[in-house]
Amino acid sequence: MQALQDILRDPLVLAGIPGLSLAALHHGELACVHAMGIRGSHDSAPVDAHTVFEAASLTKPVVSLIALQLVDEERLDLDAPLHTIGGDYVHGDARAQAITARHVLTHTSGLPNIVSDETPLKTYFPPGARFNYGSSAFAWLQRAMEIRTGRALEDLACERVFTVFGMPDSSLRWEQRFETNHAQGHDLEGRPLAKRRPACAAASWSLLTTATDYARFVQAVLQGQGLSPAMHACWLTPAVQAREGVDEVLNADAALQEDVAWGLGWGIEPAQDCFFHWGNIPGFRSFVMADRRTGDAVVWFANSDHGLRLAHRILPVTVPGHPRSLEWLQVGPP
Repeated sequence: MQALQDILRDPLVLAGIPGLSLAALHHGELACVHAMGIRGSHDSAPVDAHTVFEAASLTKPVVSLIALQLVDEERLDLDAPLHTIGGDYVHGDARAQAITARHVLTHTSGLPNIVSDETPLKTYFPPGARFNYGSSAFAWLQRAMEIRTGRALEDLACERVFTVFGMPDSSLRWEQRFETNHAQGHDLEGRPLAKRRPACAAASWSLLTTATDYARFVQAVLQGQGLSPAMHACWLTPAVQAREGVDEVLNADAALQEDVAWGLGWGIEPAQDCFFHWGNIPGFRSFVMADRRTGDAVVWFANSDHGLRLAHRILPVTVPGHPRSLEWLQVGPP
């Protein structure tokens, strides 16, 4: 992919981004891997193919695969209220007792994205009524998955995803082996941020991985591995149309977003037959998009809050088209 190499050689493209890990698929096969820049202020060594980045919400598609495997195995019911499995999650909120795994995976639970003083943990609309990106609900789904299997989420991910798909540098919790080769996050001013070392798995955000590993996961998704054909089709079928603003739990009148939908764990662009997701956690940004028709895909991890702006330069030469998700996510110009 000469065009991609030329773009990444432009110093203006990576301005303000200390380090980058990127991998691309072409016709379903791994076409290139690029590791650029430095690991961070803590370690000026160059990023390499094994440098571990914080994936943030790119955790959610991995968890959704495991959840749907359990549905395939009849160990989890997409439409059974989660409180019947793991008890109450939102105390004193009768409406929350209707929340199901399907609501969590399609971001229609009614629970907020991030719990805060402004948005305490409660339902803001009836489950299933509309879309609102809601990370907080994934903890309830995680509890149900662990109860149904008797296994910790980290163990489920190792057994069902990381080992099966050849992802040796991935984990849902911090491991001592990452100390020698990990990226550190930086804010918009280039200042280093405190390193997160999650002691246990968190279904919405704790994945630590590399671009190469995640590209192998995307390759498996494109090939339909790990799920029955019917469940795989449901995974990538639009279930609900997104609304402008991504996280508008307090705005019941948010307009529908044209050509951006959500399936059972992935963002979907129906017009292009693409699936996508992004990661956003202080100091790190990540993005993945794959075209089901061509088998082309790209994933990257950046140790900077500037990392999403790369999309305007990288996507046209890796997954060509007119992605509406960038408008939806309000990704600014390069």
